[in-house]
Amino acid sequence: MADRSALVRCDDAEVAGAVAGRLTAEGVRVTVVPGTAAPDGAVADAVEESGALDVLVCAVGQPAPAPFVGADPARWSADVMAHLTPAFALARAAAPVLRRSDAGRLVFLGSGWTAADRPHATAAAAVQGALVALTKTLARDLGPDAVTVNELVADPASPPSPEVVAAAVSYLCSDAAGAVVGQLLTLGRGGPLRP
Repeated sequence: MADRSALVRCDDAEVAGAVAGRLTAEGVRVTVVPGTAAPDGAVADAVEESGALDVLVCAVGQPAPAPFVGADPARWSADVMAHLTPAFALARAAAPVLRRSDAGRLVFLGSGWTAADRPHATAAAAVQGALVALTKTLARDLGPDAVTVNELVADPASPPSPEVVAAAVSYLCSDAAGAVVGQLLTLGRGGPLRP
């Protein structure tokens, strides 16, 4: 992966550091931005710094548990959008640049359907369900331009180590994963699994 460039957005400093360190060790030029970074500006800065953008790694968190019955609709909606919109906006800003790469990679970090198994998690499940749909549809839309889109799934209740996440990101960004498209790759040691 030498001579490629990546943009990493992740609020978890340990995960961001592990992913950046792993990609850097493999010859990738990495720009790490906080979750509060403006999407268009983050992409423009990464391209200006490296001259291109081949990889986007974007983590998507989830709202805190809260009962659905009796929830304030405006607050519920705001919580969902606050977690989902940055990922959508960053992917939208990066897509034209990734399409110019001969091996574009977009990797979302999320929790898949695990939120649906938790109590008081309708907002979290809405965010993560939408992320699954975003992964699948972007894979379809960007795939013809040699951009792979996948999601790494980790259950927040039993998260893998940052090094495990970094290794999985590295694989999805590699040439070996060039035919892995629109997939949810679950990190863990077994137990109840969903697609």
